[in-house]
Amino acid sequence: MRSNAARLGTLTLALAAVAALSLASAPASRAAWPWTRKDLGEVTYPEVGVTAEWLVSHAGARGVAVVDARDEAAYSAGHVPRAISIPPGVVDDPASAGEAFGRLGLSGRERIVCCGDSAWSPEAGMLFWLLEAAGAERALVLEGGMRAYAEAGGELSTEPATREPTEWRTTPRPDRVATLAYVADRYGRKGVEVVDARGRDGWEGLPATVDGEPVERTGHVPHALPYDFRKLFAPDGGLMPPEESRKALSALGPRTGTYVDLSSEFIVYDDGSSRVGALGYFLMRRAGVDTVRYYAGGFAEWSAEGTTPVVRIVHGEELKERLARERRWLRPNAPPGSFIFLDVRHISGYKGTRGHIPGAVNLASSVFADSLDAVLEKHWPKVDRATTPIVTYCYGENCIRSRYTSTLAARAGFLRIERFFGGLTEWRMVGGKTTAG
Repeated sequence: MRSNAARLGTLTLALAAVAALSLASAPASRAAWPWTRKDLGEVTYPEVGVTAEWLVSHAGARGVAVVDARDEAAYSAGHVPRAISIPPGVVDDPASAGEAFGRLGLSGRERIVCCGDSAWSPEAGMLFWLLEAAGAERALVLEGGMRAYAEAGGELSTEPATREPTEWRTTPRPDRVATLAYVADRYGRKGVEVVDARGRDGWEGLPATVDGEPVERTGHVPHALPYDFRKLFAPDGGLMPPEESRKALSALGPRTGTYVDLSSEFIVYDDGSSRVGALGYFLMRRAGVDTVRYYAGGFAEWSAEGTTPVVRIVHGEELKERLARERRWLRPNAPPGSFIFLDVRHISGYKGTRGHIPGAVNLASSVFADSLDAVLEKHWPKVDRATTPIVTYCYGENCIRSRYTSTLAARAGFLRIERFFGGLTEWRMVGGKTTAG
């Protein structure tokens, strides 16, 4: 990369730094991001959803099985005739899902229509994912849910239905499932995108303390991008056409104008109980994203044992308070003692007229992986990577070096990673001072 910059001569330092942002497959190596929209070739939109009108005319047809994902009370109040009830929790383990579905009378060869209450139905998304993980050949979701079915004039029954137990006849699809170990191995690697379906608030996490009391680890899986899947819904509450959904999903980038490559491998997770990530899984499949897995354990499982890295977003006021506490005991501009504080811009930015936050040590993103150990030995020689927070920042939200270096810090063994996402822009907004040189 450096030889290219030297040969061309006219590349800016910013572009050279961007070119260096590339993670190889080794744990401490680099990763690449697509900086332009990549949607090569024709897109195949799979048959994973059906309309209410289709179900009205096909309910009861040979080769069609309807499964109701709502709770027992909703099912009892009225369901599609001959639909069987599979409420949340009846089938929950993808490893044994096929056997469980067989006991309920499904073979995996039918058209299996999952019904929720409305278009926004995490329960139907969860059932759809479990069916696909079990190898169902034609798992489908009723788009618009039972509300749309009723509006389309669909007949309702209050009589419970069952099917004769049978043999599940298809092969499981473990490539639809992400485990904790799988996520730990794959985050930040080239061609892999992790999506946090909790949205921005859950992704950011809480401050380190609330009302003076420490809180449990909050934040997100390293390298994860937040996404609110409600963005794929039309104003009337229905789903966007698959083509529009795909366009909206492609904007799921780490900053404005940076697109993700939808041919990448995607891993979607949520809090571990809401099943919103399973709905996101369905919506991504509907938008023609084929290589996608759902991590059902979610952030609850990821953070439970305290042995996996978590990235939390730090805001300006919190950072000011923490640095102020440090400066009561340290000389001006000295690195803080209780946490590692790194400015990951190029040295020219760190020493330039815009300056840097007092106490920050410069470690440019382009050399972060290779130079981190040396910087730690010089400034924080007794650091405990399991307990000491590491904070990185750059220019602002549109500068993603802090995302990249947070991932590298996780790969380097740090468990408490804090990203000052707003960077220098937010620092000035909260009245923070900078120093040059």
